[in-house]
Amino acid sequence: MRAAPTRRALLRGGASAAALAVMPGMLMPGAAVARSLNDVRDRALFHSVLYALAGPVEMAPQLLGSVSDGFVAKFGAAALDDLVAHVARAGVADVLTAQSDPTREAHLQWLTAALFTGSADPDDKTAQMVNYPVALCWKSLSFAKAPALCAGPEFGYWNGEWGAA
Repeated sequence: MRAAPTRRALLRGGASAAALAVMPGMLMPGAAVARSLNDVRDRALFHSVLYALAGPVEMAPQLLGSVSDGFVAKFGAAALDDLVAHVARAGVADVLTAQSDPTREAHLQWLTAALFTGSADPDDKTAQMVNYPVALCWKSLSFAKAPALCAGPEFGYWNGEWGAA
């Protein structure tokens, strides 16, 4: 026969449940806690997609956040949910292969271009290059650094007219 739980055990369990339900200054019902945890899981899965597309390089936190926010702004939360659900089913490695769904393939191509170019919207040729200095293209080149990181705002010889070497 099992012994009845002590008052201390009940209080400790109640305090743990209350700690899970409390967000800064407000009490959250259980469904809200579950939704919050799902949002955290979804964001982590989406970031794992970005890391998979980037390859084995370090990524600046501002690039990660900016590309994530840009994706949602352009394609909507439903596109993020679809991609996350696919990754939850098929695994992260699946995003590195050609996709049978053309929409998902287009989304992955957009994400890859945004990560490597630093563009706010790779589909828009006039979009701002909001992440240019931290774009992954600089990590793929052994002979160059982002312009503002090595010689200030000017490009040096890159600033002149092109001519054959």
